[in-house]
Amino acid sequence: MSHPSFFSAADIRAALPLPDLIAPLKSAMISVSEGRATHPPRFAAPVNSAGRMGVMYGGLTQPAIHGAKILSLFPGAPAQGLSSHQGFVVLFDSTNGRPLASFDADMITAMRTAVMSMLATQALARPDPKVVTICGAGEQAEWHLRASLACFPDAMVRIWARRAEAAESLRATFGQYQSQIAVFRDIAPALDGADVIHTTTASKAAFLPGDLLQPGQHINLVGASLADSREVDDTAVARVSMFTDARESSARESGEIIDAKKAGVIGDDYPITEIGEVLNETKAGRSSAEQITAYKSHGLIVQDLAAALEVYRRIGGT
Repeated sequence: MSHPSFFSAADIRAALPLPDLIAPLKSAMISVSEGRATHPPRFAAPVNSAGRMGVMYGGLTQPAIHGAKILSLFPGAPAQGLSSHQGFVVLFDSTNGRPLASFDADMITAMRTAVMSMLATQALARPDPKVVTICGAGEQAEWHLRASLACFPDAMVRIWARRAEAAESLRATFGQYQSQIAVFRDIAPALDGADVIHTTTASKAAFLPGDLLQPGQHINLVGASLADSREVDDTAVARVSMFTDARESSARESGEIIDAKKAGVIGDDYPITEIGEVLNETKAGRSSAEQITAYKSHGLIVQDLAAALEVYRRIGGT
Protein backbone atom coordinates (compact mmCIF):
# COMPACT_ATOMS: atom_id res chain seq x y z
CA MET A 1 0.00 0.00 0.00
CA SER A 2 1.33 3.43 -0.90
CA HIS A 3 1.67 5.88 1.94
CA PRO A 4 -1.19 8.41 2.04
CA SER A 5 -0.17 12.02 1.63
CA PHE A 6 -0.38 14.60 4.39
CA PHE A 7 -1.55 18.09 3.47
CA SER A 8 -0.45 20.91 5.74
CA ALA A 9 -2.32 24.10 6.55
CA ALA A 10 -0.25 25.90 3.92
CA ASP A 11 -1.05 23.23 1.31
CA ILE A 12 -4.77 23.47 2.02
CA ARG A 13 -4.89 27.24 1.96
CA ALA A 14 -2.91 27.45 -1.29
CA ALA A 15 -5.05 24.84 -3.03
CA LEU A 16 -8.51 26.04 -2.12
CA PRO A 17 -9.74 29.65 -2.44
CA LEU A 18 -12.61 30.14 -0.02
CA PRO A 19 -15.36 30.75 -2.62
CA ASP A 20 -14.44 27.46 -4.32
CA LEU A 21 -15.53 25.57 -1.21
CA ILE A 22 -19.16 26.68 -1.49
CA ALA A 23 -20.17 24.10 -4.11
CA PRO A 24 -18.72 21.03 -2.30
CA LEU A 25 -20.32 22.12 0.97
CA LYS A 26 -23.67 22.73 -0.72
CA SER A 27 -23.59 19.20 -2.12
CA ALA A 28 -22.66 17.75 1.28
CA MET A 29 -25.48 19.55 3.08
CA ILE A 30 -28.03 18.40 0.53
CA SER A 31 -26.75 14.85 1.10
CA VAL A 32 -27.30 15.27 4.85
CA SER A 33 -30.92 16.35 4.40
CA GLU A 34 -31.61 13.64 1.82
CA GLY A 35 -30.27 10.87 4.05
CA ARG A 36 -27.19 10.16 1.93
CA ALA A 37 -24.65 10.96 4.64
CA THR A 38 -23.66 9.56 8.02
CA HIS A 39 -22.59 11.83 10.86
CA PRO A 40 -22.94 10.16 14.28
CA PRO A 41 -22.68 12.28 17.43
CA ARG A 42 -19.20 13.59 18.10
CA PHE A 43 -17.27 12.03 20.97
CA ALA A 44 -15.04 13.82 23.45
CA ALA A 45 -13.17 12.59 26.53
CA PRO A 46 -10.91 14.39 28.99
CA VAL A 47 -7.16 13.98 28.65
CA ASN A 48 -6.28 15.97 31.75
CA SER A 49 -7.33 19.21 33.41
CA ALA A 50 -6.00 21.19 30.44
CA GLY A 51 -7.87 19.56 27.59
CA ARG A 52 -9.87 16.85 25.86
CA MET A 53 -9.64 14.55 22.86
CA GLY A 54 -12.45 14.78 20.34
CA VAL A 55 -13.44 12.45 17.49
CA MET A 56 -15.92 12.98 14.67
CA TYR A 57 -16.52 10.34 12.02
CA GLY A 58 -18.89 9.74 9.12
CA GLY A 59 -19.20 9.57 5.37
CA LEU A 60 -20.94 10.45 2.12
CA THR A 61 -22.35 8.13 -0.54
CA GLN A 62 -21.84 10.57 -3.43
CA PRO A 63 -18.90 10.89 -3.60
CA ALA A 64 -18.15 7.60 -1.85
CA ILE A 65 -15.86 8.74 0.94
CA HIS A 66 -15.64 8.29 4.69
CA GLY A 67 -13.29 9.45 7.37
CA ALA A 68 -12.71 11.00 10.74
CA LYS A 69 -11.44 14.10 12.45
CA ILE A 70 -9.27 13.56 15.53
CA LEU A 71 -8.61 16.60 17.67
CA SER A 72 -6.84 17.72 20.80
CA LEU A 73 -9.02 20.41 22.37
CA PHE A 74 -6.88 22.55 24.66
CA PRO A 75 -8.42 25.98 25.38
CA GLY A 76 -5.17 27.31 26.87
CA ALA A 77 -3.04 26.48 23.84
CA PRO A 78 -3.37 29.92 22.15
CA ALA A 79 -1.37 31.42 25.04
CA GLN A 80 1.53 29.30 23.74
CA GLY A 81 1.00 30.39 20.15
CA LEU A 82 -0.93 27.24 19.25
CA SER A 83 -4.47 26.63 18.09
CA SER A 84 -7.01 25.45 20.66
CA HIS A 85 -8.03 22.72 18.15
CA GLN A 86 -5.12 20.62 16.82
CA GLY A 87 -5.31 17.36 14.93
CA PHE A 88 -5.99 15.62 11.64
CA VAL A 89 -8.76 14.87 9.18
CA VAL A 90 -8.30 11.41 7.63
CA LEU A 91 -10.01 10.64 4.31
CA PHE A 92 -10.82 7.16 2.92
CA ASP A 93 -12.24 5.81 -0.34
CA SER A 94 -15.50 4.03 0.54
CA THR A 95 -15.43 1.79 -2.54
CA ASN A 96 -12.40 -0.14 -1.33
CA GLY A 97 -11.45 1.24 2.09
CA ARG A 98 -8.20 2.77 0.85
CA PRO A 99 -6.84 5.65 2.95
CA LEU A 100 -6.41 8.61 0.61
CA ALA A 101 -4.78 11.34 2.68
CA SER A 102 -4.66 13.18 5.97
CA PHE A 103 -5.05 16.91 6.44
CA ASP A 104 -4.36 19.60 9.00
CA ALA A 105 -7.65 19.68 10.90
CA ASP A 106 -7.35 23.24 12.15
CA MET A 107 -7.20 24.68 8.63
CA ILE A 108 -9.94 22.42 7.28
CA THR A 109 -12.18 23.35 10.22
CA ALA A 110 -11.51 27.07 9.98
CA MET A 111 -12.19 27.23 6.27
CA ARG A 112 -15.26 25.00 6.11
CA THR A 113 -16.88 26.71 9.10
CA ALA A 114 -16.48 30.17 7.61
CA VAL A 115 -17.61 29.09 4.17
CA MET A 116 -20.66 27.31 5.60
CA SER A 117 -21.66 30.69 7.03
CA MET A 118 -21.23 32.23 3.57
CA LEU A 119 -23.36 29.46 2.03
CA ALA A 120 -26.07 30.01 4.65
CA THR A 121 -25.88 33.75 4.02
CA GLN A 122 -26.35 33.27 0.29
CA ALA A 123 -29.33 30.99 0.94
CA LEU A 124 -31.05 32.94 3.73
CA ALA A 125 -30.00 36.60 3.81
CA ARG A 126 -31.45 39.34 1.70
CA PRO A 127 -29.60 39.57 -1.62
CA ASP A 128 -26.37 41.55 -1.91
CA PRO A 129 -25.56 42.33 1.74
CA LYS A 130 -23.85 45.69 2.18
CA VAL A 131 -23.00 45.61 5.90
CA VAL A 132 -21.59 42.56 7.70
CA THR A 133 -20.94 42.52 11.45
CA ILE A 134 -18.58 40.02 13.06
CA CYS A 135 -18.84 39.45 16.81
CA GLY A 136 -15.52 38.16 18.11
CA ALA A 137 -11.85 38.61 17.27
CA GLY A 138 -10.41 35.09 17.41
CA GLU A 139 -9.57 32.51 14.77
CA GLN A 140 -13.13 32.05 13.51
CA ALA A 141 -13.64 35.81 13.42
CA GLU A 142 -10.52 36.07 11.26
CA TRP A 143 -11.75 33.41 8.85
CA HIS A 144 -15.24 34.88 8.70
CA LEU A 145 -13.63 38.19 7.85
CA ARG A 146 -11.58 36.53 5.09
CA ALA A 147 -14.62 34.72 3.73
CA SER A 148 -16.88 37.79 3.89
CA LEU A 149 -14.37 39.87 1.94
CA ALA A 150 -13.95 37.08 -0.62
CA CYS A 151 -17.64 36.24 -1.10
CA PHE A 152 -19.14 39.71 -0.61
CA PRO A 153 -16.36 42.00 -1.85
CA ASP A 154 -18.48 45.16 -1.85
CA ALA A 155 -19.65 44.83 1.76
CA MET A 156 -18.46 46.96 4.65
CA VAL A 157 -17.39 44.80 7.59
CA ARG A 158 -17.74 45.76 11.24
CA ILE A 159 -15.92 44.00 14.07
CA TRP A 160 -17.10 44.02 17.67
CA ALA A 161 -15.36 42.13 20.47
CA ARG A 162 -15.40 42.37 24.23
CA ARG A 163 -11.76 43.47 24.02
CA ALA A 164 -11.61 46.31 21.55
CA GLU A 165 -7.85 45.95 21.28
CA ALA A 166 -8.30 42.42 19.94
CA ALA A 167 -10.70 43.71 17.30
CA GLU A 168 -8.22 46.44 16.36
CA SER A 169 -5.46 43.85 16.08
CA LEU A 170 -7.61 41.72 13.79
CA ARG A 171 -8.38 44.71 11.59
CA ALA A 172 -4.69 45.58 11.38
CA THR A 173 -3.87 42.19 9.84
CA PHE A 174 -6.02 43.07 6.81
CA GLY A 175 -4.01 46.06 5.67
CA GLN A 176 -5.26 46.32 2.10
CA TYR A 177 -8.89 46.23 3.28
CA GLN A 178 -8.63 48.91 5.97
CA SER A 179 -11.17 51.16 4.26
CA GLN A 180 -13.75 48.34 4.33
CA ILE A 181 -13.31 47.35 7.99
CA ALA A 182 -14.39 49.28 11.08
CA VAL A 183 -14.07 48.41 14.77
CA PHE A 184 -16.99 49.14 17.11
CA ARG A 185 -16.59 49.34 20.87
CA ASP A 186 -20.29 48.81 21.64
CA ILE A 187 -22.41 45.98 20.32
CA ALA A 188 -25.63 47.94 19.70
CA PRO A 189 -24.22 50.30 17.05
CA ALA A 190 -22.24 47.41 15.55
CA LEU A 191 -25.50 45.55 14.89
CA ASP A 192 -27.57 48.57 13.87
CA GLY A 193 -28.26 48.41 10.15
CA ALA A 194 -26.22 45.25 9.55
CA ASP A 195 -27.53 42.92 6.87
CA VAL A 196 -25.57 39.91 8.15
CA ILE A 197 -24.19 39.10 11.61
CA HIS A 198 -21.63 36.39 12.39
CA THR A 199 -21.22 35.41 16.06
CA THR A 200 -17.86 33.65 16.40
CA THR A 201 -17.07 33.75 20.12
CA ALA A 202 -16.29 31.09 22.72
CA SER A 203 -18.92 32.56 25.02
CA LYS A 204 -20.62 30.34 27.58
CA ALA A 205 -23.35 32.93 28.23
CA ALA A 206 -25.51 34.93 25.85
CA PHE A 207 -24.00 38.31 24.98
CA LEU A 208 -26.33 39.35 22.13
CA PRO A 209 -29.81 40.46 23.25
CA GLY A 210 -32.58 39.58 20.85
CA ASP A 211 -34.07 43.05 21.25
CA LEU A 212 -31.14 44.38 19.20
CA LEU A 213 -32.00 42.29 16.15
CA GLN A 214 -33.72 44.22 13.37
CA PRO A 215 -36.19 43.13 10.68
CA GLY A 216 -34.51 41.62 7.65
CA GLN A 217 -31.26 40.66 9.33
CA HIS A 218 -29.58 37.28 9.01
CA ILE A 219 -27.38 35.90 11.79
CA ASN A 220 -24.95 32.98 11.66
CA LEU A 221 -24.53 31.46 15.14
CA VAL A 222 -21.10 29.89 14.95
CA GLY A 223 -19.09 30.09 18.16
CA ALA A 224 -21.22 28.11 20.63
CA SER A 225 -21.43 24.58 19.26
CA LEU A 226 -22.07 22.70 22.52
CA ALA A 227 -25.05 22.44 24.83
CA ASP A 228 -23.34 24.37 27.64
CA SER A 229 -22.57 27.40 25.45
CA ARG A 230 -24.64 30.10 23.80
CA GLU A 231 -24.23 33.48 22.13
CA VAL A 232 -27.77 34.89 21.86
CA ASP A 233 -30.53 35.12 24.45
CA ASP A 234 -33.97 33.52 24.58
CA THR A 235 -35.60 36.57 23.01
CA ALA A 236 -33.39 36.17 19.96
CA VAL A 237 -34.26 32.48 19.64
CA ALA A 238 -37.96 33.32 19.78
CA ARG A 239 -37.68 36.11 17.20
CA VAL A 240 -35.75 34.33 14.47
CA SER A 241 -36.64 31.71 11.91
CA MET A 242 -34.11 29.01 12.79
CA PHE A 243 -32.09 26.98 10.30
CA THR A 244 -29.27 24.54 11.03
CA ASP A 245 -26.89 22.00 9.50
CA ALA A 246 -28.65 19.00 11.10
CA ARG A 247 -31.76 18.99 13.30
CA GLU A 248 -30.51 16.23 15.56
CA SER A 249 -27.37 18.26 16.25
CA SER A 250 -29.46 21.25 17.30
CA ALA A 251 -31.62 19.10 19.56
CA ARG A 252 -28.54 17.66 21.22
CA GLU A 253 -25.99 20.50 21.14
CA SER A 254 -27.61 23.93 20.73
CA GLY A 255 -27.37 25.75 24.05
CA GLU A 256 -29.58 28.52 22.71
CA ILE A 257 -32.43 26.21 21.72
CA ILE A 258 -32.12 23.88 24.72
CA ASP A 259 -32.13 26.76 27.21
CA ALA A 260 -35.02 28.56 25.51
CA LYS A 261 -37.10 25.39 25.73
CA LYS A 262 -36.23 24.93 29.40
CA ALA A 263 -37.29 28.52 30.05
CA GLY A 264 -40.61 27.95 28.30
CA VAL A 265 -39.89 30.66 25.73
CA ILE A 266 -40.26 28.19 22.86
CA GLY A 267 -42.01 24.84 22.73
CA ASP A 268 -41.11 21.38 21.53
CA ASP A 269 -42.74 22.29 18.22
CA TYR A 270 -40.25 25.11 17.61
CA PRO A 271 -39.55 24.89 13.86
CA ILE A 272 -35.98 24.21 12.75
CA THR A 273 -35.20 23.79 9.07
CA GLU A 274 -32.05 22.13 7.76
CA ILE A 275 -30.00 24.23 5.37
CA GLY A 276 -29.86 21.25 3.00
CA GLU A 277 -33.66 21.35 2.74
CA VAL A 278 -33.44 24.96 1.60
CA LEU A 279 -30.62 24.20 -0.82
CA ASN A 280 -32.51 21.33 -2.46
CA GLU A 281 -35.67 23.48 -2.51
CA THR A 282 -37.84 21.10 -0.49
CA LYS A 283 -38.30 23.72 2.25
CA ALA A 284 -38.57 27.49 2.11
CA GLY A 285 -35.75 29.75 3.19
CA ARG A 286 -36.39 33.46 3.65
CA SER A 287 -40.07 34.18 3.10
CA SER A 288 -40.06 37.98 3.37
CA ALA A 289 -37.72 40.95 3.41
CA GLU A 290 -38.65 41.60 7.06
CA GLN A 291 -38.03 38.08 8.35
CA ILE A 292 -35.08 37.59 10.72
CA THR A 293 -33.25 34.39 9.81
CA ALA A 294 -30.63 32.50 11.81
CA TYR A 295 -28.31 29.66 10.86
CA LYS A 296 -27.14 27.56 13.81
CA SER A 297 -23.76 26.08 12.89
CA HIS A 298 -22.69 22.96 14.77
CA GLY A 299 -20.14 21.66 12.30
CA LEU A 300 -20.50 18.22 10.75
CA ILE A 301 -17.82 15.73 9.79
CA VAL A 302 -19.20 15.60 6.25
CA GLN A 303 -18.27 19.27 5.87
CA ASP A 304 -14.68 18.41 6.80
CA LEU A 305 -14.65 15.47 4.42
CA ALA A 306 -16.09 17.50 1.54
CA ALA A 307 -13.42 20.16 2.04
CA ALA A 308 -10.66 17.56 2.37
CA LEU A 309 -11.77 15.79 -0.80
CA GLU A 310 -11.71 19.06 -2.74
CA VAL A 311 -8.12 19.66 -1.62
CA TYR A 312 -7.19 16.06 -2.48
CA ARG A 313 -8.71 16.35 -5.95
CA ARG A 314 -6.78 19.53 -6.63
CA ILE A 315 -3.34 18.54 -5.45
CA GLY A 316 -3.30 14.91 -4.40
CA GLY A 317 -5.47 12.65 -6.49
CA THR A 318 -8.52 12.37 -8.70
